[in-house]
Order: sequence, then C-alpha cells, then structure tokens
Amino acid sequence: MDLMELARDYPEMTVSIRLCDLLEANEALVRKVRAEEEKETARQMVVYKDTLIAKEEARVRLLGGVDPSTLWRWEKRGYLRPVRIGVKVFYRRSDIDTIIKRNETK
Repeated sequence: MDLMELARDYPEMTVSIRLCDLLEANEALVRKVRAEEEKETARQMVVYKDTLIAKEEARVRLLGGVDPSTLWRWEKRGYLRPVRIGVKVFYRRSDIDTIIKRNETK
C-alpha cells in the first residue's frame, strides 16, 4: 500500500516520520517533477519542429533564399514535400531544418 492509498483509506491517520526520510521523499518528488517537465519540454520541441511555415518563409530560410522554381523542382523530385491547405503551400519546419543541416555539412 502506498502513501496515497493510506491517505485515502485512513484520512484521520497520524504518521510520524524522521526528518531525513522527509527530505529524501521531497528530493524524490522534485526529481520526478523535473523529469516530467523535461519530457514536456521535449514533446513541445517535437511539436515546434513539425510546425508549418509558409512558402515565402521557407524560401528565405533555405540557403539565404532560393527561387520558387527550386522549391517546385525539389517537390517533383521528392526532396521536399509541401503541405497544401486549400490553395496555400506550407512546409514542415523539420524538413527545412534537415535541408539546412545537410548543406551546412557540405
């Protein structure tokens, strides 16, 4: 039985605990909360990477500015896949960042 079950089953129970045990439990709780915060931060970073950016912003970010025909050619070759919403064209930020990283290593 864990502490939460005890508290739920015996709400009037009094518990005596050594100070060092209380501090240890507190430190464990802080570690758990920090780990959960780190997971949430990592999840938000994934969401951020997969946000969509407009065609014009993608052009500017790519290699200091690429011609629209370059984006068209890349789409036809399957190098960069656009996301179309109605008549608007967007690109995944993660795809743009991948192309940028590839070119930085060359």
